[in-house]
Amino acid sequence: MKGYARLKNACKYADVSQTTMRNWFSNGLKFSKVKGILLIKLTDIDNYIAQYSKDSDRRASAIASEVLNDLQYAH
Repeated sequence: MKGYARLKNACKYADVSQTTMRNWFSNGLKFSKVKGILLIKLTDIDNYIAQYSKDSDRRASAIASEVLNDLQYAH
């Protein structure tokens, strides 16, 4: 698959929820809005995900700690 997708199809492509995708936008995933339609370039999704797969174990531990910390304060 190549090109751009609307939010719903981009979420299916990445196998994540719309909430997760919107969090990714907040964390740097690029998107475009054309006449009110949100479009995400599929290669940008691939690149966004890939940046985390290249991280060291230390970075993965830091991300996990951050998520657990956020969950603790969410309750």
